[in-house]
Amino acid sequence: MSGRPVVTRVRLAVVALATLLQGCATVSTTPSPPTATGVSAGVSDDTKALRRRPPVPPEAARVRPAPLTFVGDGAFAFVDGRTGAALSVDDVLARLRAHRVIVVGEQHDQAAHHEAQRRIVELVGGGGAGVVVGLEMLSWEKQEPLDRFNRGDVPLDALADVLDWKKAWGFDFGLYAPIFAAGKAAGARFVALNAPRHLVRAVREKGVAGLGPDDRARVPELDLGDDLHRAWFAGVFSSAGHAMKAADLDGFYRAQVLWDESMADGAVRALREGARQVVVIAGAGHVARGRGVPQRVERRLDGEPVLTFVPVTARADDAEAALARAIADGEGDVLVVPRFEHEVAL
Repeated sequence: MSGRPVVTRVRLAVVALATLLQGCATVSTTPSPPTATGVSAGVSDDTKALRRRPPVPPEAARVRPAPLTFVGDGAFAFVDGRTGAALSVDDVLARLRAHRVIVVGEQHDQAAHHEAQRRIVELVGGGGAGVVVGLEMLSWEKQEPLDRFNRGDVPLDALADVLDWKKAWGFDFGLYAPIFAAGKAAGARFVALNAPRHLVRAVREKGVAGLGPDDRARVPELDLGDDLHRAWFAGVFSSAGHAMKAADLDGFYRAQVLWDESMADGAVRALREGARQVVVIAGAGHVARGRGVPQRVERRLDGEPVLTFVPVTARADDAEAALARAIADGEGDVLVVPRFEHEVAL
């Protein structure tokens, strides 16, 4: 049974990015994203880049969550990430219907987190056609084989091989297969949201200004000027015991922001191409506190709010304290707590 608090989950997700970039191999540079929204080597010149989420208010540290209520079949409890109130399935459904973009976090190796994602995709898909499920796990160059699955040309049991999933992502495809199945049953379209590894690595090592013209044209608008987000990112590395030079930290932060901006750009593009709603599936480090993917979507949508779900895995004797910490840190709009005996596998 996992007792990792929220901060540890997020730390693992961000440190995984560092490991990936230090060891990743160069991949083909031929594919390109459908569009790009502009380039910035720092804070965008566009004033929209200044549209950021406010800091978590101090009074959040005084919120005490209500007793957990496991709803539906009893596998999960949903908690308002600001007030600590228990939420019913109907409450969650109403919030889902009120937002065009929903971002759902995960710890990549936790089956319960993926089951929560599957249920959210199912709930959104039940509202009608026009749903897009965007995936951090796949880069733009995987869109063509993903579209073959979208069209029905590739069955689910062959999808991992067609996507070369093990190399593209690495975590067990079986954890994600139910999400693909739920989306397919709902008529959703799957979209690869991430930048290719070679581009992420180049931005980390050289910065946007150091890229060649072809790569530079593929970089979405970057906002590197969010001091709160940058301080959080530096704190994650520090708390994980990863001491590094300022220049190296700058590079890894650029890489993190490129991942966030690429996912945000792809989600907004899907809306502009006609999607009714977009559900983004991503690691908790890109979701928590709203300063990764969510606020970058909001910037592109002139402040239209994004709904975030962040899983909180805790022991039964630590659940209230774990939720209080998550609320104090502003981890998510809705906190999702797996029932304790179901934490690792459902």
